[in-house]
Amino acid sequence: MISRSIAKRYANGLFAVGVKNGKYKEYLEEFNTLLDFFVKEPRLGRPLTLPILEMSKRKDILSEVLRTFKVSTPLSNLLMMFLERNRMNYLSAIRDVYSELVDEKEGRVRGTIWSAFPLDEETKRRIEGALKEKLKQDVVLDPIEDKTLIGGVKVSLRGTIFDGSIKRQLEILKENILKE
Repeated sequence: MISRSIAKRYANGLFAVGVKNGKYKEYLEEFNTLLDFFVKEPRLGRPLTLPILEMSKRKDILSEVLRTFKVSTPLSNLLMMFLERNRMNYLSAIRDVYSELVDEKEGRVRGTIWSAFPLDEETKRRIEGALKEKLKQDVVLDPIEDKTLIGGVKVSLRGTIFDGSIKRQLEILKENILKE
């Protein structure tokens, strides 16, 4: 809970700068690139989160990474501030909140769709289209295969679950039968 509030504060600050100078999308791309790099190269990313390494050495590592990726000044300054305040472990949470802000600005909502079998792109697009009509926003769904559903789909958007799975239909049928 505390990490989410910290993430919101920093993400909102960077987003305000990005909206002002028109580069909010670029900052998200840079953020994603850096986090992907730190995941692929844990020997460089991990020392930045551990206070056992001298701050000057951590700053040197981060500066070199920022220079290599030609990261914009506002994001570089923010990352240096994270490092100095030992908050590098919040980077993923900050990026996630920032991504939500970008989606909101762009009129887009992201969610998850679970299905018992892999969804083809056409079916996924049809479901996204139906949700777009209902919500009056673009919808982007990340598919997840879940064999326990038996069939049908389940969608989660903004904390709301639309459950059209066979498993849920059977649960409802069972509840109705037990009521009688």
